[in-house]
Amino acid sequence: MSNDPFTLDMFGNTALSSGLGLGVTAFGSFSPDAANDDDPDPLPPAPAPALPITAAPARRTSLRANFYLDGDRGLPSSWKDRARANVAAILVANNISKQDRPATPKEQAQLIRFTGFGAGELANGMFRRPGEVDFRRGWDDLGTSLEIAVSEADYASLARCTQYAQFTPEFIIRAIWAGIQKLGWRGGRVLEPGIGTGLFPALMPEAYRDAAYVTGIELDPVTARIVKLLQPKARIINDDFARTDLAPIYDLAIGNPPFSDRTVRSDRAYRSLGLRLHDYFIARSIDLLKPGALAAFVTAHGTMDKADKTAREHIASSADLIAAIRLPEASFRRDAGTDVVVDILF
Repeated sequence: MSNDPFTLDMFGNTALSSGLGLGVTAFGSFSPDAANDDDPDPLPPAPAPALPITAAPARRTSLRANFYLDGDRGLPSSWKDRARANVAAILVANNISKQDRPATPKEQAQLIRFTGFGAGELANGMFRRPGEVDFRRGWDDLGTSLEIAVSEADYASLARCTQYAQFTPEFIIRAIWAGIQKLGWRGGRVLEPGIGTGLFPALMPEAYRDAAYVTGIELDPVTARIVKLLQPKARIINDDFARTDLAPIYDLAIGNPPFSDRTVRSDRAYRSLGLRLHDYFIARSIDLLKPGALAAFVTAHGTMDKADKTAREHIASSADLIAAIRLPEASFRRDAGTDVVVDILF
């Protein structure tokens, strides 16, 4: 790893660089090493050139096609309307599951509008506070509609996951994919350890859509049900990432790990490190990569800033940092309802 940082225009004219006016401070260089790949892919290799993201219409050749988003989801501006869109998506998923069939493209367009309940306004409005009988004032009908839409176990899971379910804004995901293209990634097995409703694969550039094979882990069963309908060709595992048995076969790890100060103790291999949840997701994901692979993560700024160097030292023992971008404080406000300061790390 080089000691002298230099500036690299990784994103060109993407939404990130034009909207936020950011360059990239890069360290060292990335070169995928095919000679290190002694684990053959399950399908014939289909290298994809590093092409710019296009706005070409999504190809849907069958009802079991993955959903790709080439435009905007058109999320409602108010939190109550977001809640209604969430409940509507849950009901659509329930109906499809009862009929045991794939989602139609029209239904997928409804499902992709599910944003979870992690934003403070949604978490506080849609769930009763501990010990309280009533919902927050003005949220009774919406809160009750969610209770009716899901089972008691699913409701408890959605409530518990509000502390993690802060999904990534689209413009940030598009910029990350643009960076991956600029770095020359050509396809292969993709791991997303906290896939949510699959917005990262939904925004995958067209150049990768026939060359990437996604494995996604999602703890919440409601969210997992939705992403399975949106990404039917992907391998979706409804489980705790810390308890999921995975082999080190991946060519790319990507995503927005759940932010939490909770220390992960359930994975014995990492217990002694005492890693916080988001740091654990990054560290273990990197350990599941093949030599010469690439990782790109959105993470809380504490990963890079905190005084405890344990996570950084563990990650540095198996990977080189090639780029790091700190986003402005309000980057997640519109989509996730939080002003947490985040970094993008390659």
